[in-house]
Amino acid sequence: MARLKTAVASLVLAALVPLAARAEIWSYQRLVDAFEQRGFRVLGSHPRCAERGLYGLYLRESRRIVVCPRGNLNDTLLHEGWHAVQSRCLRGGPLLGADELRRGLSRRDQHDLVRLYGEGRWQREAEARVMARRDPASYFRLVDELCAAPAAPPGSAPQGQAVKRTGS
Repeated sequence: MARLKTAVASLVLAALVPLAARAEIWSYQRLVDAFEQRGFRVLGSHPRCAERGLYGLYLRESRRIVVCPRGNLNDTLLHEGWHAVQSRCLRGGPLLGADELRRGLSRRDQHDLVRLYGEGRWQREAEARVMARRDPASYFRLVDELCAAPAAPPGSAPQGQAVKRTGS
């Protein structure tokens, strides 16, 4: 529990740091490599990429992250990658509370999220959007910390898909 509280505190602080203050921007390939080192496969196409407004998705049953060829690929990869963390390491739930997320989102983001996802999925999608803006080095440190526990057993049932429909 103490480890989770420390992770939350570092996440909140990092989420509130403006983009311009970030120390390093990673290339798309470096982000892909980081996810693949952690057991995920990153794909640049999928039949669902033909859907209007779909930037990417996480295919939970196969540990594949799809990044459609539109928008900011880095943001999409980090966003969908966070859905992987939510699914595999946080047991399907978000890490941050609604108040913390609202502080990390612009008003436009908040409006878009409610319009696109409603209250039921708002928190998970908001957290993925906030995390996509985080410094990649601290993002992957937190991923490693949260995902240190063993993954779900191989025979567990698939959990569906998480989808990002706006490019933020």
